[in-house]
Amino acid sequence: VLLREVQALTLHRGQYTSSRRTAAVPQLQCSGGSAGCSHVPEVVQCYNKGWDGYDVQWQCKADLENIYRFGQIEVSCEGYDYPDDPYILRGSCSLLFKLELTEEGERKVKNAGSFGSGYYQSRRDSSDSGAGAIIIIVLLVLAFGVYKLFLSNQQPQQSFGDSDGFTRPTWQSQQAPPPPGFQPSFT
Repeated sequence: VLLREVQALTLHRGQYTSSRRTAAVPQLQCSGGSAGCSHVPEVVQCYNKGWDGYDVQWQCKADLENIYRFGQIEVSCEGYDYPDDPYILRGSCSLLFKLELTEEGERKVKNAGSFGSGYYQSRRDSSDSGAGAIIIIVLLVLAFGVYKLFLSNQQPQQSFGDSDGFTRPTWQSQQAPPPPGFQPSFT
C-alpha cells in the first residue's frame, strides 16, 4: 500500500503490527510524558492530514479523559521491500506517543498533591477504614474478654440461705482459703 494514500489507521492496545522484514512491535507504544503511561487508550485512530514532501502528517485521536492529551506522536510503518520504501506492509503501522496532561489535568495534580493521588487516596481510605473498624472490634472483644477473665471474677458472689443464716461470699462457703494477698476490705 502506498503510505501517502492511507487515509486512516486504527491501532489497538495489546495488539502487534504485521511484519515481513522486521520483528512485530506493539501497535501502541507510550514513551512517557507529563501524564505517564498508566492511561494508554484502548483504541487510537490516526488520520492522514497531508503530505509534506517527505512524510505523511498524522493527527491521532482517542477516547481520553479531559485531563489527558497526546503530546509528541510518531507513526512508523514497515517499508515493504526496504526501510524507506514508499509502499508499506498493510497492518505494519505503530504509534509511538507521549501522553501529556491538559491544563485541567495540571490543576488537578496541583490540588491533589501528586498525580492520581485523589483516586488512589480515596480507595485506600475506604479500605483502611474497613480494616480499621475490624481491628477496633477485635480489640474491643479482647478487652471485654480480659475484663471478664481477670476483673469480674475478683468480685465475690453472694450466696443466700446458708445453714448458719449468715450471708457470706462464695469463696468463704467453700473449703479453699482466699487467694494470697486478698483483703476482704477491698470488696
